[in-house]
Amino acid sequence: MRALFFALAVLFACPSVSAQTPQPPIEAYGNLPTVSALAISPTGEQIAYINREGDNNAVIILNLETNESWGIGIGDVKVTQVRWAGTGHVILSAFDAVRFSGNTRKFNYSAAFAINVETRKLTTMLQDASGLYTNQTGIGRIIGRSEDNEYAYMPAFSSRGRASPPFSIFRVDLDTGKGHVFERGHTDTQDFIIGRDGTVLAQERYSNRTNQYQLLTKRSGKWETIYNEESSTGPAGLVGSLPDESGLVFFRRANNGFNALYKMDFSGEFSGPIMARDGVEINQVLTDENRGVIGVEYGGLEPSYEFFDEALTADINGVRERAGTASVRLKSWTADWSKVVLFIEGTDYAGDYLLLDRATGDLTRLARSRPDIPTAAIGEILTMEYPARDGLKIPALLTVPRGAELQKLPLIVMPHGGPESHDQVGFAYMPQYFANRGYLVLQPNFRGSDGFGTEFTEAGYGGWGSSMQHDITDGVNALIAGGQVDPERICIVGWSYGGYAALAGGAFTPDLYQCVASIAGVSHLPQILVDERRDHGRDHWVIEYWEDAMANGDASRDILREKSPALHAERFQAPVLLMHGRDDLVVKINQSRLMRRALRRADHAVEFIEFKGGDHSLLTPGDRLDVLRELDKFITTHIGAN
Repeated sequence: MRALFFALAVLFACPSVSAQTPQPPIEAYGNLPTVSALAISPTGEQIAYINREGDNNAVIILNLETNESWGIGIGDVKVTQVRWAGTGHVILSAFDAVRFSGNTRKFNYSAAFAINVETRKLTTMLQDASGLYTNQTGIGRIIGRSEDNEYAYMPAFSSRGRASPPFSIFRVDLDTGKGHVFERGHTDTQDFIIGRDGTVLAQERYSNRTNQYQLLTKRSGKWETIYNEESSTGPAGLVGSLPDESGLVFFRRANNGFNALYKMDFSGEFSGPIMARDGVEINQVLTDENRGVIGVEYGGLEPSYEFFDEALTADINGVRERAGTASVRLKSWTADWSKVVLFIEGTDYAGDYLLLDRATGDLTRLARSRPDIPTAAIGEILTMEYPARDGLKIPALLTVPRGAELQKLPLIVMPHGGPESHDQVGFAYMPQYFANRGYLVLQPNFRGSDGFGTEFTEAGYGGWGSSMQHDITDGVNALIAGGQVDPERICIVGWSYGGYAALAGGAFTPDLYQCVASIAGVSHLPQILVDERRDHGRDHWVIEYWEDAMANGDASRDILREKSPALHAERFQAPVLLMHGRDDLVVKINQSRLMRRALRRADHAVEFIEFKGGDHSLLTPGDRLDVLRELDKFITTHIGAN
């Protein structure tokens, strides 16, 4: 362990900071990362990653021993993950919004690709499969691989000439992309867990019509039902299997009000929790290629880890503890776990991929995701907590211009999306850009956020436009009272639910903000339920969730209208900027169009920018940069830092 800490001390030595903070160009922040999705091969000899140049992406394979590399161009494909299948193949997961023949609406379409490392040929997975149902959107998911790494197991709808096709497992050749039905499911099937030898360990079924949840296994060679329950909130939380496949692992709420991992044996009996921590939520369950659970990432303002392997827990948390105000995330590992790839981001780190050699403790930088942003340009990230008006403690992040005195600064408030999400220490390009330009940035984890316990999350139910909004307002007022913020220069900016919070700030606390910007934001709550019922059906558990979240179950039209900024446009005082992608399938663009129409009818200043082909996250490089440019122009006009 001493060698590990010695290596860390060298890497994490305090950088020298020049007297003048450099200002990288806006492109360094607004462009998507130059390097992303880096993964190491099972033997540790090679890495694969996505390299972006302009609007084009390429998959790069680099030999770490010889430093030789080669690549395959993939255009503007939106890659979400890169994985190795043995040493012979690299698998890419990607998505895009597409319109199928006969449909007027677009759908998020996922796909997977395999690259043969020897032949350097790229193949689309499940493109040619016997029994594959046409016009389905999600055929890019991989839930397991064969032991010889020649085949992938992929869930998709199979066809039997029916309007409601069963959800099944296809076995797909990594070299040809061809597949066939390996195990046929049911029309109510939601998910599968498949073992390393191809045994189907679990099949989840859930009926939105009857609210019945059912779990089956085929370990004996025939289907057996091992668990049933009635649930109005959807499937029960199956996340994977134990490392030795002796049981299944579920993600559930513990008695202490925080989520935890529980074991279920194959007789259907729960036990545990097997992983939990008082006062901290599990943020992510970490699994291997066949969904064998490795460990968990805990949430809160800074992530921490727990693995079934105690030595691995010590090594990863050892790096985390030495990294200062930064998040360290596990990304990839060799087959024997001797080397792991970590991603570090936060104060002093704009997103670096590091290779930890666990035997020697050496820590090597593999790549910078944003090489054009030097350490001296990164704003300091502070963690804080402030009391809401009812006494509830609200955790938050504050990004401070490097070297600036915390006094009378212009403020940008950035509530997160979700709303069941939370902001953690990291390198968020938007807060960092504006901190670099002289603004203080507040990211409040208002009630309703996840990561801080069930009680904290459920305290937000029904709080849209009221208690959740008060938490944001109270954070702003605390900074004003402390003298850190100039009360005449405050803007609120949000994305998705954060866009709703920005518009709610403009409508319900109009005296507080000098400008309001909503990106892919919600403005009209009754219309949200109309869209969800159209997309999912009236009986779907998602409808009940949104009714609880927005109105604590009392989703009458009058209550939802009272919470809708688009129906209170006459209250706005600050100018409004709206931005939305036309292919947003999460929050439909009609939400921003309704807001624009309402503001124009109220004779209020509003600017609306639509992004043709833009999705909810606006992941097209040009779109993301344009968002930042428009925000910069808008905010500078109204509360300019200089």
